[in-house]
Amino acid sequence: MMGYFKPVIIDHSGAQTTYVDGGVGTNNPTVHMLDEAGRIFLDQSVSCVISIGAGHLHPIGIRSRDLGARIAKDTERVAQEMARRFQNTTDMYSRFNVEQGLQDIGPTDWEKMPEVVMHSRQYMRMFEVDKRLTQTAKALVKAEVSVPATLLSGIIPATEAVKTFRDCPLPSPAFVGQKDALTQMENSFWDGVEGRHVFVLYGLGGGGKTQLALKFAQIHRNKFSEAFCIDATSVNTIESDLASLAAAKKLGKHYVIAIKWLASRQERWLLILNNADDISLDLKRYFPPCSHGDVLITTRNRQLINYTQSPKAHRQLAQMELEDGKRLLLKTSQVAEDEANDKVAEAIVNELGSLALAIAQAGAYICVHQCSLESYLDMYRTYRGELLEQYKHLTPKLDDYKWTVFTTWKVSLRKLSPQAIELFRLLAFMHHDRIMEDTFRRACLKVGHNKRVAFTDEYASAEGAVASFLSAFQTSSGDWYRPAFLQLITEIRSYSLIDFDPSHGTYSVHSLVHSWIRTTVEESSHDYEYRIKLVPHIDALSTAYTSDPNLARKFAMVYDEAGKFQVAKSLFEAVVETDKRIFGPCHPDTLTDMFELANAYHRNGEPREAENMYTAVIEGRTQALGAGHPDTYRAKGYLAATHRQQSRFKEAVQLNLEVIEAAKRLLGPEARETFISRYSLAATYFAQGRFQDAESILTELISTETELLGSTHPDTLNAMELLADVLQSMSGYEGPDRLGVAEDIATRVLETRRQTYGDGHPRTLACHAIVARIHFKQGRFDSAVKIQEEIDNIQSQTLGELHARTRSIRKDLAFTYQSLGRFAEAETVHRKVVEVGIRVLGRENPDVLSTIINLAKVCSLRGKWTEAETIIAEELDVWSRMSDTNDGSAVTMLKVNMADLYVKQRRWEEAKVLMQGATQAILNDPEHRYMEFNLQTLNKIEEALWKERCTRWVYYLAGFFVALLSITFMHTRVL
Repeated sequence: MMGYFKPVIIDHSGAQTTYVDGGVGTNNPTVHMLDEAGRIFLDQSVSCVISIGAGHLHPIGIRSRDLGARIAKDTERVAQEMARRFQNTTDMYSRFNVEQGLQDIGPTDWEKMPEVVMHSRQYMRMFEVDKRLTQTAKALVKAEVSVPATLLSGIIPATEAVKTFRDCPLPSPAFVGQKDALTQMENSFWDGVEGRHVFVLYGLGGGGKTQLALKFAQIHRNKFSEAFCIDATSVNTIESDLASLAAAKKLGKHYVIAIKWLASRQERWLLILNNADDISLDLKRYFPPCSHGDVLITTRNRQLINYTQSPKAHRQLAQMELEDGKRLLLKTSQVAEDEANDKVAEAIVNELGSLALAIAQAGAYICVHQCSLESYLDMYRTYRGELLEQYKHLTPKLDDYKWTVFTTWKVSLRKLSPQAIELFRLLAFMHHDRIMEDTFRRACLKVGHNKRVAFTDEYASAEGAVASFLSAFQTSSGDWYRPAFLQLITEIRSYSLIDFDPSHGTYSVHSLVHSWIRTTVEESSHDYEYRIKLVPHIDALSTAYTSDPNLARKFAMVYDEAGKFQVAKSLFEAVVETDKRIFGPCHPDTLTDMFELANAYHRNGEPREAENMYTAVIEGRTQALGAGHPDTYRAKGYLAATHRQQSRFKEAVQLNLEVIEAAKRLLGPEARETFISRYSLAATYFAQGRFQDAESILTELISTETELLGSTHPDTLNAMELLADVLQSMSGYEGPDRLGVAEDIATRVLETRRQTYGDGHPRTLACHAIVARIHFKQGRFDSAVKIQEEIDNIQSQTLGELHARTRSIRKDLAFTYQSLGRFAEAETVHRKVVEVGIRVLGRENPDVLSTIINLAKVCSLRGKWTEAETIIAEELDVWSRMSDTNDGSAVTMLKVNMADLYVKQRRWEEAKVLMQGATQAILNDPEHRYMEFNLQTLNKIEEALWKERCTRWVYYLAGFFVALLSITFMHTRVL
């Protein structure tokens, strides 16, 4: 018997048994695997089955084509059988099998592994396959549906996800204090009155309401027959938990059954409705219809106190007592209790506003990272919100609660109306305590009578916005309309985001919420517009003002945002020189200004100068702050961008990945620095030609940034702009043509850029250049060339001839000239790009090499074959002699292009010599940025050679027939 492997003979106690390869008759073993699982794991369930095929392979060692066909048919027969078994389920069974490209690759053809990788990746990029992969991954991570293993041997019945009901959980082991609250709850439930008791714990998210409820249930567990904790976040969670309770009691699977069951039990049970924050939720309909049993509600919605029957049956949880807060911090941080730590703990608790969740998670951070209380206090005062968000990444956590304080508040904020959010954010810019209603009343009465002339458009705009906001609190005659104000205030109070002091008639915002809400106010595009409008005013100032380092630093930022990079660079250079003279080269302020100077070099198209400056900053920060400090990693992230600009992609990717991991660890995945690092990695992948990888990162990044920063934030727009460029570059290379999608994205970004910066700003021009590339790919050459010529004229004056963006638009312009048949103009532009590229980046640069090859091509289009060949030959000589040629991909590309020149000149034999080994060299480098291009070029060359061979055969055959006809004709004449 023959198969994939030779038979194996095993000798056991003198008896020899021959085992053959399972590929014969069992090439797809899924059926046997499921049958065996059902026999072994009798008491367990299965939630996901994945079958991965090996493509359509020819078995090794089997001479019979019929036997090979039977094996292949057996594999697909089993796959169809599995599909039939799992037809009633969703996302439980998935099969993946590369459809094309592997037919002629055998199991021992290891040298063809690059081809396997290439065809497998192409298969995984198919829309339907990618969709199934995503669904399978979700099923693996969150297995909501499962079937008993004993049912796997036949057709599996339709499954229904039933949540397993958990007993009332225990409170966190770190719980401390709250004696007064526990006493009040006990007195309310056992007040001597018969019947049901309802108690409401309400307050700001993170105040410890859930933990207090669980602690109460634990203390009094012997006084209740049972305690049930229901997730009351929404109608779905309530009904799901009650349904699982009914299933656990073997009563059924509907939530109404659980409610009826509770009503029928003549005992004192406790029903905890936890996190009932939704103000639209009718909680009363889930109260069992009986007079016994007690209900404990935790909520941010103060209005739920209406469910209680006594003024003492509700309690607001806000700040912990100072001593309780210190105990909680020391307990969770596992720091020794002594006098020194007690003082620092008090300072931390005060900084955190005595909020229970913030204190507990701060303690967990200190414990996990083994830092001192003093160190944490210093870091918190520097990073504040970013440090609090770190808890979500800690392992292990204190309990099952995974949200940070900011996350809980974000959920509440999103539920407010736009008018309520605007009022709440306005409160954040007042003092957090003793906010008076009368302040708004007086403002309303005065705003209509303010007839002063606004000296600037910005002031007039701001005044108009305030008047528009306050008009919501005015009657038609301009009088104060209190009901409208109270309506918005009540909406905000519904989520306990603000408190009311009835004794003084004032409102207050928790200090931590007060500082957080300011961070949710996005920097408006109007702020950028305003700073850009300052440029002519700064230009008018004397040099005495700009020579002041403090002013020069601020003016440089304005010039940078206005796109005047050279002026910004000059100002920062002067600032850095002053810093070094006054503070020294390693002072933090000097390093900060050096970092900004490096950014100015980078934006001004001077990558080498930027690299040197970033390197100096990294060395200084490593010495002063440490290698693991966020500021050190920030400089590394920008250093990676200079590597990318110089086509040093491997170094750039390595640094990008290092910085991303550090940003996630130190600041969190939703920190802006993390977003910037991921954008930089996507840009590097794009420059490498790894379009799919870049697209994946950018798609996810845009979704997250749009949610957290807004659709018009500069970071979001940058990611959208890059995605448009990626999609247009993929056209004709990978996947479906999405030029329409790319154009839609680029056009939207361009419109926003124009509104914010104006038509001539570098950011606007960069986006417009992408639109021109899209038009070029769509064959709209006249439109593309018009845009590109306009951009080139502006950038050559504003950015200069040496800037990277000037070189980039000229490369695009040259290609457009070629497509329009304007070869002489194309050659002139290509020569400029090559000359500047060599001057700025050096001859041994991959980007410069591509421009040189473009020049050779346009020379060939003009019939300058000798010059084109000389250009390629010179580069071949340079790159072949270079010691650092990596894997020879540059040499391979040059040989492919030289072969292309030979083919166009019908120099077939010379082309064949150069092609030898080129295909294998390319396949051995599947990640190279020019792989797709080289393969396309090779295919064209191979096609040309094939046509040439066919032409020769036709020529020879025609000659033979001519000769034959001549002989026949002569013979006929003789006759």
